[in-house]
Amino acid sequence: MISSRIGEVIKESPYNRRYIRKYMGDITENTLSNWCTGKTYPKAPDLFKLAKLLGVKVDDLYEEEDN
Repeated sequence: MISSRIGEVIKESPYNRRYIRKYMGDITENTLSNWCTGKTYPKAPDLFKLAKLLGVKVDDLYEEEDN
């Protein structure tokens, strides 16, 4: 199973959520929250854009959980 690390990576970054939402094209606060918790997942282009902003690889935004 895959779990989102987006929230953790954002907390470690110098950017606040408002800035990230604007950078991502004015996504809603709810959308970003859902990405952070793994309730929903960004589309591939958004993943790459977010990873670029945060200075990480797309792989760093998720982790594989042991079953």
